[in-house]
Amino acid sequence: MKEAMVSRAVRLGGMISVVVVLAACAQPGPAGPSGASRFGRTAAERSGRFEAKACLDSGCHANKRQEFAKKVVHAPVKQEQCETCHQRHGLVGAVILTKQGSELCYTCHATQKANFQKVKQHWALKDGPKGEAGCLGCHNPHATDEKGLLKKSGNDLCFACHKKEGFSKKVGHAPVSQSCLTCHNPHASPEPDVLTRPAKDLCQQCHDPSRPEMIKGHFGYPVRGTECTSCHSPHSSTQAKLIRDFKHAPLTDMECNACHADPTTAKPFAVTAEGSALCYTCHGDKQKAFQQKAMHGPVKDGQCTLCHSPHASDFKGVLVAAEDALCVSCHDRVGQDLKAKSVHAPAKDACTTCHNPHASPNPKILVAAADELCFTCHADKGDDLKKKVVHAPFGGKDCGSCHIPHGSKEAKLLRAPAVDVCYTCHADKKEAFDKPYVHGPVSGGECVKCHSPHASTQKGLLIKGESELCFTCHEPMLQRVRGASVHLPFQAGQCTVCHVPHASNNRRLVTTKGTALCVTCHGEILRDVKAVKSSHLPAREDCVACHDPHGSLVKPILKKGEKDLCLGCHADLSNILKNAKAKKHVPAAEGQCAKCHRPHDADQPDLLKAAAPGLCTTCHAPDTQKIRAAHGGIPVAKSDCVACHEPHGSLSGTLIQPVEHKPFAGKICTACHK
Repeated sequence: MKEAMVSRAVRLGGMISVVVVLAACAQPGPAGPSGASRFGRTAAERSGRFEAKACLDSGCHANKRQEFAKKVVHAPVKQEQCETCHQRHGLVGAVILTKQGSELCYTCHATQKANFQKVKQHWALKDGPKGEAGCLGCHNPHATDEKGLLKKSGNDLCFACHKKEGFSKKVGHAPVSQSCLTCHNPHASPEPDVLTRPAKDLCQQCHDPSRPEMIKGHFGYPVRGTECTSCHSPHSSTQAKLIRDFKHAPLTDMECNACHADPTTAKPFAVTAEGSALCYTCHGDKQKAFQQKAMHGPVKDGQCTLCHSPHASDFKGVLVAAEDALCVSCHDRVGQDLKAKSVHAPAKDACTTCHNPHASPNPKILVAAADELCFTCHADKGDDLKKKVVHAPFGGKDCGSCHIPHGSKEAKLLRAPAVDVCYTCHADKKEAFDKPYVHGPVSGGECVKCHSPHASTQKGLLIKGESELCFTCHEPMLQRVRGASVHLPFQAGQCTVCHVPHASNNRRLVTTKGTALCVTCHGEILRDVKAVKSSHLPAREDCVACHDPHGSLVKPILKKGEKDLCLGCHADLSNILKNAKAKKHVPAAEGQCAKCHRPHDADQPDLLKAAAPGLCTTCHAPDTQKIRAAHGGIPVAKSDCVACHEPHGSLSGTLIQPVEHKPFAGKICTACHK
């Protein structure tokens, strides 16, 4: 009784301990500086029995107080109002916010949200697909030594995302070395690239275009109100005066009037001709070259400046953007393809690997005929065309029938899952394969496990000869029969003699069910049932009940030794032969069933090789003194031995049948016989 009370007290004490711990993280605490609790509850709400500890006083977060001892501390952290942003989580080790992403910040900073939504936002301000970036991309939510709770100081913060190389070339723009915020708003702006004001005004607030050196530097052209960045890099350059790295020849030669009117005219920036007509005044050779069957839209429409800057650029060919970005600015469908799982390397790196940017005699302005283009990189595939068996689309060099040229969600740039690509042409096979038993690669949609999609030296586009191909997966079968008696088709690797390679209505993918398959080759072994007196049931229905169809250490490719194999079905005989008191017929005891029986069919009942007594007398000569004495002197040479004797085993000492005629039991044979 005393022990039971102690045990109950211990259990109760444990429960109280758990309640106390949970309550410490669940009940409101004393009021904070604003009159509410430091966890955001009013004093009136504190009706629980236990008061909670402050988050920074608890054992879990005690180390955070020192971590938050920085120059700039977020107000809720400073006031220890953790639940402004976090939900209490008890003993569960998880950070559970009251809202996700920047929406949590906007709970307090609602004014900023309203301002940001009116204009173009800094891309870093936007939440990622899982709410992992947003405000926290730049700001620390708790405390930091940097102004504005920034994670890093000055430009170092910007360079966390923007590659520094583009801002540190030989000639740098002074504001870049000072602060990115000289020109950019860190959050949002009505101007492109979150500039603090329109680009024209921004440059000219430092660079007065009316100054003599500015006029001279621009060859007398009045540049007030022009786009400075059409010639100058706003960050850094390898060229003097921050001229962009790649220049249009007239700019290099300081011959602005090659395209523009004289600087002293009323409209100095007027061009001497419109569109491509202006370009062809210098590039006349191109005009004729571009007259091809397929022309790029901007070339055909005479809009050269859609792709090329007329002044200077950071990109080769005086392109207005990097090649890949430039192309997808119009070809947005291709841009989506390039975000896929599998992307064609040329499409990702340089569209001009396959396409001429201006004109071509080939459709889709390809640099070569479609049936030759792919082989310029995939030369090894070109060699496959010489193989004995070639897949029709590949032979016709129609790579696009199976592959997407830019990008695909499927491996190998396939237009659809591999099996669906195959069924596009081989739809009849899909129906043919709809059977109860299907080969693993077929059910898994892995046609290429066995077939080459392009070409092969083997019939049926097999990747290897049949004898090798099957053993690529079924090698254990081959190992199992090494040194054994092997079925000839299996030994020769001619698996399709017995099996269908794709799908079958029969188990194990066999071509025909049961014995009917075996007799296509072994017809001489099994005779017509009507022509014999007895036939073995397994031989009539399914040979593999006794034989291994591939190979075995037991001849002739039996699944087990003769004795174990026969007794596996004939349980009644197994019982008597296992009985230590029983007298066993020697062939039966030694498992030599075939001494008396034929394994498949026979002209005698019970598959016997011959009728009694002829079968018995091959071992038991009837005219010996021992036999005559045992039979009371009565001649038994023409008698039916099994009329009296059990042929396998018996509890009698002389294999006598269990039920005996009384005269026979008394050995008074002459009562009936002469």
